Amino acid sequence: MTDPLTVSPAAFERFVHTHGLDPQSPPSPEKWQALMQVLRTQLGTAGLQDWRRHLMELQWPTFITSLEGTLQSWNDGCVALLGHGPQVVGQALDSLLSSPLEGLRLEGLMRRAGQGERLTGVELRFPQADGSVRLTVCSVALLPAMNGSAPGLVFTCAPLGAEQGTVRDTRQSFYETLLRAIPAPLTVLNPQGQYVFCNAGAIRDPEIRAWIIGKTDEEYMNYRQYAPSLLERRQAHYQQAIRERRSVTFEETFENTPRGRVVQSRTLTPVFDEQGELAMTLGYGLEITELRAAQEALQALNEELEARVLARTAQLEAANRQIQHDAFHDALTGLPNRALFTDRLEQAVMRSGPLGQPAYAVLLLDTDRFKGINDTLGHPAGDALLQQLAGRLRATVRTSDTVARQGGDEFTILVGSMTSPQEVLELAQRLQRAVREPMTVGGEEVVVSVSVGIVLGDAGYTSADEVLRDADIAMYRAKAAGRGGSQVFRPEMREQTIREGRLEQELRAALLRDELRLVYQPIIELSSHEVAGFEALVRWQHPRRGLLGPAEFLPVAAESGLAQDIDRWVLRRACLDMSGWQRQHPQARVLSLSVNFSAEHFNAPDTVAFLREVLSQTGFDPQHLNIEITEGVLLGQPQAIGQTLRDVQALGVKLHLDDFGTGYSSLSYLHNYPLNTLKIDRSFVASMLESRSSSELVRTIVSMTKNMNLSAVAEGVENQEQMAALEALGCEFAQGYYFSRPLPLLEAGQVVHDLNGRRQG
Repeated sequence: MTDPLTVSPAAFERFVHTHGLDPQSPPSPEKWQALMQVLRTQLGTAGLQDWRRHLMELQWPTFITSLEGTLQSWNDGCVALLGHGPQVVGQALDSLLSSPLEGLRLEGLMRRAGQGERLTGVELRFPQADGSVRLTVCSVALLPAMNGSAPGLVFTCAPLGAEQGTVRDTRQSFYETLLRAIPAPLTVLNPQGQYVFCNAGAIRDPEIRAWIIGKTDEEYMNYRQYAPSLLERRQAHYQQAIRERRSVTFEETFENTPRGRVVQSRTLTPVFDEQGELAMTLGYGLEITELRAAQEALQALNEELEARVLARTAQLEAANRQIQHDAFHDALTGLPNRALFTDRLEQAVMRSGPLGQPAYAVLLLDTDRFKGINDTLGHPAGDALLQQLAGRLRATVRTSDTVARQGGDEFTILVGSMTSPQEVLELAQRLQRAVREPMTVGGEEVVVSVSVGIVLGDAGYTSADEVLRDADIAMYRAKAAGRGGSQVFRPEMREQTIREGRLEQELRAALLRDELRLVYQPIIELSSHEVAGFEALVRWQHPRRGLLGPAEFLPVAAESGLAQDIDRWVLRRACLDMSGWQRQHPQARVLSLSVNFSAEHFNAPDTVAFLREVLSQTGFDPQHLNIEITEGVLLGQPQAIGQTLRDVQALGVKLHLDDFGTGYSSLSYLHNYPLNTLKIDRSFVASMLESRSSSELVRTIVSMTKNMNLSAVAEGVENQEQMAALEALGCEFAQGYYFSRPLPLLEAGQVVHDLNGRRQG
């Protein structure tokens, strides 16, 4: 065997020729592999190193690199072919190539050769001093390790012809030009994460674009002084793409650039070679600044629209809740209204216990004389009163009970559960006490009361309407009993109400069939004991029940709105009767006629016109007509009532205040209205001989009429002692059974003849 330490060039030449290698032409990869095999079997380590030295002395352009691409040997053939001298030894081969992309391609080829693959036709581009690029084709083979020596790669090169080299160079330049021309951002990273390509779409500044080649993303981000969070997100996406071996797309926002805010959609795509090793990573993207701005503007509009929709929806929901609330609550007091109360009452009716065992109770409260408050203080004061009433009722009942406003001045209370009827009666008393406490409305202190109808509900009721019907009946019975009290419904009350309803219908028919009759009670002048006039009183000639007194039908007339029609009928008939009688008895022309007028007349706009019409049609002298009104009339609106009374008096008609002392009149009322006469109520006359207070009251009234230039008429005189006492007090007129009962006109005329004739005789 040849001594490896003394291998001479001549011996190496013989060895080359012996193995069929041409020193003038580079061997193929197969021959290189064969040569390497011979060297491994015939030479030792020192010999191998010596043979490496001899290889570099061959005329073939040959160079040897480490597996990582660092140049270890570079012969003279390479100097002539590639334009570089031995000074490049120790440099990385890819640093001598024409572009970083060449280095990236070479890196993959070297990795394959290092794994034992035989490569031919490997094109390499070396830039020349004149700016041109020299192309060469190489064979690459593995130079194996032996006895501790490091393995390497041996490149044997051959130059291409000028025409072929130009074509190939043009093709490569075309690809790189094409990549640079793409307007979208495009970068290429080698497996170590270093930039090997970057187009103008990715980085506009050419200096930075040149600087970035060979730099990592971290170096670039630090150089540009981007936020650390941007680098962290980018590195996380890079690792995700390699780990999951797929493209990863994400967005990046760059603030404070020369163009302001810039938004890019970036995609990182890892590329793997045939062995599954990472070859490169492509970074490409699209600037979406305007798109994102448009999307954000659209999003803002959508959010604004959504906010408006939500706000509008909230408004509609609130409005719907308010509508639902308003549908079941009273606008003035805030209490449940009739509809809601009825619904809750229906539920209570459905849950009611056995017959005779009340499970719930309903109280119907009506405000006594509420109309008078509205008329005197005005409707705003009336509304304020109702609001205060609602508050007091709510504060008196339990939270489980329902207080509702039925309408007008009526309230209802549903006691959902009770232990005994006595509990409900006690509640009614507490309610009445709470209501009677003085209230201030319209700057005035007002005291009111309520009349309460009570129904104790059991299985006998099948609907809320039935319960409310009977509560209404009981409430009206409470009013009829004197107001301010309470009544528990009893079945006989319903029967009475039915009778009264039937009576109302019959009374309406009586007006049409002329079934009403008049009787006249004489009014006596006490100084002469002569008849001074008559009060016309109405009776009803019922077809089945006979002659009915006013107490049997006038309350029904007042409740049903027939009182005004009856009053007008009485006035017209009485004026006709008296006019006819006076024509037959001329001496009776001086007699007066008193007719009662209810409060409804003074709310009617045609009252004065009606009086004028009746007087004209009947020919009755208005100087002898007295219209009697109750004190309740004076509780209406003072100005309107006062003007109506003055208009009546302007016709020549006189005004009498009936039942004085029983109502709510005061001296201020008497001074405000054009009255002619006060009629002393029969209750004071009846007790004046037994009661000092009644006697003093009658004396005061008579004295007051004299001081105010009014007349006084005492009602209900039953005996001579009462008459004598009235005469002693100076009362001018009286009427009562002591003088005569109310009589038909002809019989009343006879009383005039007897009394006046006896006096004259």
